[in-house]
Amino acid sequence: MAQRSAGPSKEDWVGAGLTALIEGGIESVRIERLAVSLGVSKGPFYWRFKNRAELLEAIIKFWKRDFTTLLIDQTREFATARERLVALAELSLVQRMGSVDVAQAECALRAWAARDPMPRAAAAEVDAARIDHLTKEFALAGAPQRLAGRLAKAVYVALLGLYMLRQYTPELADDQSFLTAVETALDVAEAARQRGARGI
Repeated sequence: MAQRSAGPSKEDWVGAGLTALIEGGIESVRIERLAVSLGVSKGPFYWRFKNRAELLEAIIKFWKRDFTTLLIDQTREFATARERLVALAELSLVQRMGSVDVAQAECALRAWAARDPMPRAAAAEVDAARIDHLTKEFALAGAPQRLAGRLAKAVYVALLGLYMLRQYTPELADDQSFLTAVETALDVAEAARQRGARGI
């Protein structure tokens, strides 16, 4: 009898599920298809997950953790808000995370969220967490709270737009322009601090 420790890991199934989501939408995330892509029968799937719904939840958790929390955690070592935000912007531009195309994954997850309440709620959580983090960093850079929120949303919307451009009009997907937008937003935040220090 095969050992449950053998065969694809939980992470392998999640990666296969995300790849299927990218390639064919949520209807393509089927146990049979994933098993074929991993070169196994369906049996090993049930060593890792109770059912398809549990796999879908794991895909959402992967999105929250690897595409959000872990990226933010990698920037905490930097001393200033500018350094942290520039580092986060650069990490956000990485084309692939393991075998997964980041832009394709973001677009596929949001397409799924447009049709299903479960990923829609998760997308709202992801968006809120990302914008909240950016807002706090822009505030630390010197922007008043209201301005910090606007700068955060502007940068975040620009990133999501860049991901979409990579999918549909890659000739317009200019990473350096996005980095320039982040630097410009930081300049605005820091200028606000200087104006406040001068009592303007």
